[in-house]
Amino acid sequence: MIIIFDLFETILDNVTIDFNVGLLSLWEKYYQDKCSFDEIKAYGEELFEYMMELHAKGKEFPFVKDELPLYAKKFGGDVVKMDVTEEADFLMRCNRVKVPEGLAEMLGAYRKKSIPMYVLSNSGFTAGALLRMLNDNGIGSYFEKVWSSADFGRPKPDKGFFKMAVNEALREHPRNTIADIMFVGDTYRTDICGAYQAGLKAVWINRENETDVNGFAAYQICDITELHKLIGS
Repeated sequence: MIIIFDLFETILDNVTIDFNVGLLSLWEKYYQDKCSFDEIKAYGEELFEYMMELHAKGKEFPFVKDELPLYAKKFGGDVVKMDVTEEADFLMRCNRVKVPEGLAEMLGAYRKKSIPMYVLSNSGFTAGALLRMLNDNGIGSYFEKVWSSADFGRPKPDKGFFKMAVNEALREHPRNTIADIMFVGDTYRTDICGAYQAGLKAVWINRENETDVNGFAAYQICDITELHKLIGS
C-alpha cells in the first residue's frame, strides 16, 4: 500500500489564512519607500483574481517565480529573490495551521508498518516551502516526498499532476501497482474527482456529509484519523 495525502484541511488544518500578513512583511522590507501598503494590498487583490482566472484554465500561479516579479514591475525596484526558507517564512505568516489531533500518532503507526506516504498539494508555494511548513509542525519526516502544483505548473484535478506523483511513487516502490495507491483529500472537485480520473482509490474526508454525486469516492470518512478504520492504526 502507498498513501498520497492532500495537504491543507487534510493533514494540516488552517487556523487562519491572511495573505496580507505576509504581504505586509514584504512591503515593510522592500516597498514602503515605493508605495503605500494600501496600494500594494490592492494590487495583491488584483493578482489574486488573476490567479483564480488561471486556476479556472487549469494553470498555477507560483508565488516566487511568477507573482513576485509583478510587484517589482508595478512598483519599481529589483525583483525580490526568495530562497526556500524565506518562501516558507512568508507562507507561514499567511497560513497559520495546526496538526489534527491524533494524526502524528497515526502517521507513526503507518511508518512502523513501512507504508510509504507522500503529499500532493495545490499551492502557489513550492514543495520545498511546503515541506518546511510540515517540518515546522513536526510531521514532515513521515513523508517520502512532497509535490506542489507550483512546481508542476498545473493544479489538481489535472490528471497529469496525479500521474506524475503516481509514476514517481511506483518507481520508488516497484513492487506496488497503481491499485495499491490510496489518495486522501477533502475537496471533492480537485481531490476526489482528480484522483478517481487518475485511476486511484479516493478517500474523501467528507466533513459536511455531502453527496458523492459521481460515485468517485472509494471510501468516505469524517475525520482524517478515521483512516485507521480502512487500513488499520
